[in-house]
Formats: sequence, structure tokens, C-alpha cells
Amino acid sequence: MKKIVLLIVFILLLGGCYDYTEIEDLSLITGMIIDYKDNLFKVTTQTIENQDKTTIKQYTTTCNTIDECIYKISEYSNKDIFISHLKTLILTENTITSNNDFYDYFLRETKSKMNFHVYFIENKYIDDLIDLYKNENNSLYLQDLIKFNQKQYSSSIELYFLDYIQKKYEYGITPLYPTISIKDNNIYLDKLVAFNGKDIVELNNDEGVYYNILVNNINKTLVDLPCDRNNYSIEIDNSKTNYDYKKNTLNIAITLKGTISSYNCNFKIDKKDNLKKLSIITNNNIKKRLDDLIQKSKDNNTDFIGLSSYIYKHSKRKINIKDITTNIKVNTIIESLGEVKNEF
Repeated sequence: MKKIVLLIVFILLLGGCYDYTEIEDLSLITGMIIDYKDNLFKVTTQTIENQDKTTIKQYTTTCNTIDECIYKISEYSNKDIFISHLKTLILTENTITSNNDFYDYFLRETKSKMNFHVYFIENKYIDDLIDLYKNENNSLYLQDLIKFNQKQYSSSIELYFLDYIQKKYEYGITPLYPTISIKDNNIYLDKLVAFNGKDIVELNNDEGVYYNILVNNINKTLVDLPCDRNNYSIEIDNSKTNYDYKKNTLNIAITLKGTISSYNCNFKIDKKDNLKKLSIITNNNIKKRLDDLIQKSKDNNTDFIGLSSYIYKHSKRKINIKDITTNIKVNTIIESLGEVKNEF
């Protein structure tokens, strides 16, 4: 019996070594840009090609399929392409609006871990991005950039490939992409975008914050709000959103906690009644922003928030975003006046 066990272990060890490749023979893809034009894929990869991760190379090729492009890149680099290290996939405006099945490659590729980030970039920035890809490891930089945004601003989102696929095929929700842009030879996080099958729908940074409030994705953020023809700002560090679908109405209850960051309203907030007044003003202001965002979703027939999906999951009722009635209630708890209290 012991001999049989040893024989099985020996066979398994042989099988594990069969497909083994030295790291010096690998080209590790950390970033990929996919463009699509004239029925052809243009694939640009950023790769690491030595063991200490200091040699960064870029390859660009145009082919009928992504598989073919990866095969050509392997020929150019004279190394086996290893895609499991992919950190960022950047999709151009051409790729998104063409409705091609670029994602099929990553679903079929056995070495794809599918845990990389997905980004959108406008056509006008493609050449600049490819140029920046030549010398710097922008794939890892983008990963740090999106995580910092989530931690400090909550105006963008982390879109993982598996989340993208789920939203693409799930009823009642449209994928929303984080966008990158180029300015002064630097990469920046920009607006959020969705594609309704015909047009690109854009959400600016403020709308991105309110989107994250609706989908329970706020870690920390700052909202600027109007009062008495002036303005004030609140730093939100705690947010909770609950949904409840009853009597054909989607009730959305939101609780926010935060600190006043700046204050220019005409009434003082050194009294409890005035602080309560400010909370009411805040609730109304934020409710309006959320209502406006939902209306934008309806106007563009693009349920990037996923309200239709929520209703379907909880009532098995399929309903278009345009036909959804929402009732939003906001409760803002101002926990501290910050440094503002020193002004009164």
C-alpha cells in the first residue's frame, strides 16, 4: 500500500513539472490596451521580462482576434506570454461602442485569473496612453490610483473583470466604467461612463460620489452643497443605504455621518436648532442630487445603478428603469463641526 501511495505522488510530481517554464522565458503581462477599428483588434501590452521586475517592454500589434495578437506578441518577445499577472485592462471608446466580444478571450484563457481592473479611455487619448506605456509601469500605478480614490474621495469605482461580466449578463444593470485621461504626460482618473448600446453616458466626479452613495460604496468623501446663495461642505466618513420594494415603489433610505469641513452660510450653527436646520438643508440637497442621478439614468435608458436588478431579485418582476418609482429619504448626522466651531 505504501509503495502505491509513493508511486502516485511520484506521478503527480512528474505531471507538475511537465508544463514548467523558467521565469526568464516568460513575458508577464501587467497591462493591456484593446482598441477596435475597421473590424480589427489593436492590442498593446505592457510586460515585465526579467526576474527582478525591472525590464518593462511594450508590444503593439493588430490582428483579427485577440488570441492572434497575443500569439504575435509572444513571437516578438521570443518568450511565453503569461497573462495571470494582468493588473489593468484598458478598453477604448472604439472597443466599447463596437459591441464586439473582446471579453471572450479572457473567459477562455485558462491562465487568466480574471481579477484585474477594467478601465475606459476616450479615443482622443489612445496615442498618448500608448506612448506613456513605453517606459513606466503604469499598470501598477493605475491600481494604486483607483485604490487611493476609493479611500479618500469615492468619486470613481473599482471595476473588476468578473464584476463587469456579471453586470453585462445580469438583468437590469448596465456596467459602469472608471475612465482615465491624459494631461501633461500624466494619467488621471476621470468621469464614470456607461454605454446604453447607442450612446456613451457620462457621470462627472460629483455624480460619481452620489452613485457610490446609492450603491453603498462610500468610504470617505467630501460633498459641496449650496445654502443662502453661498455654500458649505461636509466630509462624509460613514454611509449606509437600504432598499425596500413595496407597492410598486422602491424606497431608498440613506444614513450619512460626517463633519462640516467648510461653512459660508448666513446663519450661525452654534445653536442646536440651527444645526438641525443645516441637517435638513443637507438632506434636501443630497436627495435632489440622488433624484437627479436616477432621472439621468431614466432619460438615457441606462440602469447603471442597478435598480431594475434589485427589483427583479426581490420580486421577480422585470421592470424598465423608466417605469420605476423611487422614494428617497436622507438622514444626515453631523457628528462634528470640525474647525468651523472656532469661528463662532
